[in-house]
Amino acid sequence: MHYGVQWPQPKLRWPEDKLVCCTFRVAYEAFQKSGRFKKSPKIPVNVSSLSHANYGGAVGIWRLMDIFDRHDVRASIGVNGYAVEKWPDTVKALHAAGHEICSHGMTNDHHMTDLTPEEQREEVRGCTRIITECTGERPVGWAGPGNLVTAETLGIVADEGYTWFGDAFDDDVPYIAEVSSRQIAVIPKLNYANDWRAWSNGLGNATTYFEGFKTSFDYIYQEALRGRPGAVDVIVHAELGGRPNIATALEAMIRYVKQYQGEVWIPRRAEMADYILKSSGLKPEAYRPLD
Repeated sequence: MHYGVQWPQPKLRWPEDKLVCCTFRVAYEAFQKSGRFKKSPKIPVNVSSLSHANYGGAVGIWRLMDIFDRHDVRASIGVNGYAVEKWPDTVKALHAAGHEICSHGMTNDHHMTDLTPEEQREEVRGCTRIITECTGERPVGWAGPGNLVTAETLGIVADEGYTWFGDAFDDDVPYIAEVSSRQIAVIPKLNYANDWRAWSNGLGNATTYFEGFKTSFDYIYQEALRGRPGAVDVIVHAELGGRPNIATALEAMIRYVKQYQGEVWIPRRAEMADYILKSSGLKPEAYRPLD
């Protein structure tokens, strides 16, 4: 029996009444002691693990740039400060190609949860400075390593002038948080299409990655047809999804989305945040991370 259950009215509409917003994001990361693959607590500096991570800077990022360029997609590239120092020419090339360069902490060897609030502020300022010096443009988006944050992190990021924050998981679509007397667009992380989850220490494959995306996109699209505009976020790591066995799925995702181009908005996250803050009509919500 159908009881006529009604969701609350959707608070968000996309520009030009698009049905779905689809963003493409790259995690462009560098490590100093050990990467995410072949990890071992017995090895202070894990050369094999670092070698695996360095594939992202040497090869993977270029393959991803080629895919985005051939399909005329502009992505949001989350780089940490150490990655900018290791591969400045690549970061400059990404910026020149029109991709958004956003902050991903100083290094993937530690998280914001390892730091005091004062140290977190220095982390934000350090990454901001390094990116700005490399590209000539100040980053406006923050999504830290592992998305591990403290109750203070969002306020610090907002206070340092960022317009969007990507370390939340509490909604399907963005919202505006008011914190430290500032307003910032919170763009939740959506793990529908995350190559890290599909990777499975090298045992995963392109089919796993693509199917997670397609299943989610199709469901969200149908909800949008019923009046609830939605969002899909594709996440690819240069050292993982930059390899051929996963990169082919990313290309398939782009082709799939392009079929709906008249109904799908494909912005960089900076553009998304600008719309949320200035034109969406959303009302700010007080930030209460521990409620």
